[in-house]
Amino acid sequence: MAPQFYLTQPAIQDIEAIADYIASQTGLQQAERFLSKLDAKFARITQFPNLGRPRDKILPELRSISMESYLILGIA
Repeated sequence: MAPQFYLTQPAIQDIEAIADYIASQTGLQQAERFLSKLDAKFARITQFPNLGRPRDKILPELRSISMESYLILGIA
């Protein structure tokens, strides 16, 4: 079975808020570009679940990976 990822409701709300902000400041095309990059990053994380920096001191199995000026947190 291929690895999967799930977004929490707060994560979905954060992504929507970020995309809305980008669209209001720089236009819809930039917001779509951001969402496309995020989708690509999620695909990469799904392909390589242990990608990113371990954050075991915060929570066991927690990992972080950056995308532009944002930090994606997840549990492998």
